[in-house]
Amino acid sequence: MSEIKIFDKVFYLMMKKILSFLSLVLIFSCQTNPVISRVPAKQTAEQMEKQEFEMLMKQDSIHKHQTAAESLDVLLNENPDDRRVSLIINNNSNCNIIVRFAGEKFYNLPIYRHSKNFIVVEKGTYSLGANLCNARYSATKTFDDSSTMTLTENQ
Repeated sequence: MSEIKIFDKVFYLMMKKILSFLSLVLIFSCQTNPVISRVPAKQTAEQMEKQEFEMLMKQDSIHKHQTAAESLDVLLNENPDDRRVSLIINNNSNCNIIVRFAGEKFYNLPIYRHSKNFIVVEKGTYSLGANLCNARYSATKTFDDSSTMTLTENQ
């Protein structure tokens, strides 16, 4: 019986050494490759505005016929009870712009350089903002009637 106990102890010690050796081999043989991921470069405000402009122009071109019909309806029917006004905005600058309207409702109107665009908005007071070739335009306007605005950069 003592031979069996000795054998068990030897077997146990041998297995323990083998497991330790295999554990070390496993730990040190696993290569860790560095993970390289592409982190997008930070976009400048100008680049972000350019992307937003392109997206808004795509949306604008899809809805242009509907917006034109609505704008003509508001202009031709001038009903005092109508809560909408039609605005035509001329962009006389050398840059594409987004005119932002902030009031009870919010609107973003993209306009190509040296061009015009129109929009129908609810009557009311709005804070307007736009970047005209890196110059900031900001104003507060009340729209009770349809009108035309012209934005020109300082030269």
